[in-house]
Amino acid sequence: MNIRTLSLAKGGHRYVFRYTAGSEEAVMDRIMRLAEDVGYDFDWLDAATLSFQVALLAAAKGEAAGVV
Repeated sequence: MNIRTLSLAKGGHRYVFRYTAGSEEAVMDRIMRLAEDVGYDFDWLDAATLSFQVALLAAAKGEAAGVV
């Protein structure tokens, strides 16, 4: 099983997302929910950046089905 990792350092915090191929929709949902939560210094630009990286990795591996 290939574990993928995305991370973002911002404002003294590190946001780390680990997921496997096929669970792109779930990790993107988690990223979006984090952007909605005002308790974190994680905004929609951060969410868009990480979501784009998820989509790029899926496309590069031929797994783009279901990733928007």
